[in-house]
Amino acid sequence: MDTIKKRYNAIDFLRGFTIINMIIYHGLFDLENFYGFDFNHNFYYYQQYICISFILISGYSSHFSNNFKKKFLILAGLALLITLGSYIYSREDAIYFGIIHFFALATLIHILIKNYIKKISPRLGLIISAILFISLKRIYYGSILFGKITPPKFLYDLNLFILGLPGDKFSSGDYFPIIPWIFLFYMGYFLFDFIKFQKKEASHNIINIMGRHSLLIYFLHQILLIGIFSLIFGS
Repeated sequence: MDTIKKRYNAIDFLRGFTIINMIIYHGLFDLENFYGFDFNHNFYYYQQYICISFILISGYSSHFSNNFKKKFLILAGLALLITLGSYIYSREDAIYFGIIHFFALATLIHILIKNYIKKISPRLGLIISAILFISLKRIYYGSILFGKITPPKFLYDLNLFILGLPGDKFSSGDYFPIIPWIFLFYMGYFLFDFIKFQKKEASHNIINIMGRHSLLIYFLHQILLIGIFSLIFGS
């Protein structure tokens, strides 16, 4: 049973609602990519809604964290397990820098610069972060500023995929490089000064409970989905 304590229930609910949508999306993805289903639909915008929500919430919630070093170590450990597990399951779809890898490195970056970031005006920080995120959104597709500028090819030849500059042969089943997503993370961070929630007694709504355990659910849900689908449709 969850310990009754004060929580930001609105944040737990938003995180829980997003994790439910993520499970649905990955279920559809698995069925289409591993079990021969064809939904004849592009789920790109659904996937973007989910990841944008997670990263904004994570940036916002960084104001509640006290032990960033512990958080980084947990995320880094999970990221390594995800890479290893995905590689064993399917080399073609192995995850080398997915959203958990991103959260791990974003946490490390925040540890290093949080004392400087908090000195920036929230309004200015939000505007700059939004401009950088939107302008650099497609950098890992080979262009910036809405396709008007193409970064030098030699940068991509270096395969700096962590930074958002992947080489031609780079592939990852889930891919969230530091650029541009770190700027979305800080959009969430700076939104804290404009959107306030009150702490209340922790809600026992199932969505809130899922929100409080979103990292564990994220780590386990694909294992469970693959196990269920394998039982139903065969391996």
